[in-house]
Amino acid sequence: MFQICCKISLLCCLLFSPLVSADSIASYPEGWESWPVVKESVNPPADTVVPPDTSLFIQEAVKAYSWINNGEGSPLTIRVNPKKLEQYKTHGPYTDGPTAIAVSEVQGIIWVTEHFGGLPIYGSYNRKGQDISSMHPTLEPEFCQRCHETYKDICINGTCTEPLLDAYK
Repeated sequence: MFQICCKISLLCCLLFSPLVSADSIASYPEGWESWPVVKESVNPPADTVVPPDTSLFIQEAVKAYSWINNGEGSPLTIRVNPKKLEQYKTHGPYTDGPTAIAVSEVQGIIWVTEHFGGLPIYGSYNRKGQDISSMHPTLEPEFCQRCHETYKDICINGTCTEPLLDAYK
């Protein structure tokens, strides 16, 4: 019964949070710097032309984050909570707590994916742990939620499997 109530509460939070604020829902994971790097990719520069056969997910990601580092792009590092490495290898299901982060290395943006009641929740922070989700519409948890829900074939259980660099191989 408790799990059902938690999931209903989380669902209400996800549905109604856009009406209240754009604050991060996922918590800032202290000690993320020691989490293992599982992937490296990029936030590409604004003038990037993606190959025509690139997935819609990658095309949308390139367009959404073209503002990073004043349009100059940034290396992107993906780290996973060491307690969830085995879960990450199969993309879940995930236990509760911080799961993974993506770090825009130049801009210092940290996108957080956390799981609660089996559902993914999202947040955006700077390196000091300050919530920056209101800095840009693409940093708001609702934006993350919408994208990850839209591309469930790539973003399985809230973690995405298609790094941008693969589009150029």
